[in-house]
Amino acid sequence: MSDEYVAVCPVGEELVSRILALAELDLTDGETVEARLRETGWPDWAETVQGPAYEETPDVPEATHVTPQGHFVTADGDGTLYLPFAYLYSVDGGLLDEDIWGAIPGWTSQEGAWRPEFDAHHAGVVQRFTDRLGLPDHDIRQPKYDTRYVSWRLEHNVVIVGQGPEPMSYHQFEDAHIHLVSRTAKDTPFPDGQELRALLTS
Repeated sequence: MSDEYVAVCPVGEELVSRILALAELDLTDGETVEARLRETGWPDWAETVQGPAYEETPDVPEATHVTPQGHFVTADGDGTLYLPFAYLYSVDGGLLDEDIWGAIPGWTSQEGAWRPEFDAHHAGVVQRFTDRLGLPDHDIRQPKYDTRYVSWRLEHNVVIVGQGPEPMSYHQFEDAHIHLVSRTAKDTPFPDGQELRALLTS
């Protein structure tokens, strides 16, 4: 038997505003992005996790920055910014043998929660961005894999509120995330229409 969990670090209106301000930048300009993150008050990940608040945490994901709320952010000048805000996972004594998320500052975990609670957190963040940006350009669902990607095309970047297998977990758990993707980054193309749908549902 495994214990099922959903962990969340909330996404409030202030964080949405910060993310939309970052979405106005050229995300391929690493120096500008780094300077703005510092101005925003998102400190360096390595400095943060060495602080006293993280002494008792069993593990933390690698990133480049941490928001004041506790989100782990990866933004290294490659044309993307990635911010997970919810995780769905099982603690089964195998791949994950303890609830790592519940002990991380800013995060709370709920034992016994699963897909409905995870989907509800994702939908809540989608609504926050919809309230600010209007209806999305794409709202793509893949029922077979329980994934949903909602995107808005801005002048320089695309904002995605997505969910699916966490990239480095070998499908041990899933995350719900906010992803900014540059429309001009050489190695991070973001296709339109049917090509996008084929990419995300394959």
